[in-house]
Amino acid sequence: MVFDIKHIQKQLGETPLVSPYSHDLAVAIVCDTFRLANLRPPSRQDWGDLEKRARSAALWREQVMMLAHVLTATSLRAATAETLRRNVDATTLLQRFFTEVEPLTAEMIRSNAFRQEEFLRKWVHVVDGQVKDESAKESAARLRQLDYRLALQEMERAEKARKLEAERRARELQEAAARATDARGWRE
Repeated sequence: MVFDIKHIQKQLGETPLVSPYSHDLAVAIVCDTFRLANLRPPSRQDWGDLEKRARSAALWREQVMMLAHVLTATSLRAATAETLRRNVDATTLLQRFFTEVEPLTAEMIRSNAFRQEEFLRKWVHVVDGQVKDESAKESAARLRQLDYRLALQEMERAEKARKLEAERRARELQEAAARATDARGWRE
């Protein structure tokens, strides 16, 4: 199935921001999406296991609520149900998705177009969908370009390089000052 990310983002932009769904309602919405695809949704035990595997239970709950919001406010739910019409383990699929979107908060997804696109693209990737007007290679490249974790790693590398450069300059200044002091002592 082909997912029109731009259209889905437009639909989200037209949807008023309402207070988030309760966690239980969000879980029911996600489960209903699997039911629409004639798949067995995760059990209560499966949902508990998903929460335990998450690094942060609060962040995971936010992501579940955002997924439910996106599924109900856009055409993503119908496209997902059409795409999932095969033997898929819903719990494994959700585990992969939540692992991939782990650092994204609900606020980031709501307020930042890049994070929203990343969230949507990661869902499409996990359900083995295709992005409209893109080859698989182009979709993968765009997802890599948007990946917040990669951006954080790059920022950490840049910060480390900046710190090492500052330390190197400070050391060179100390050495130059020591040479100047030694030279002054020899001339006097």
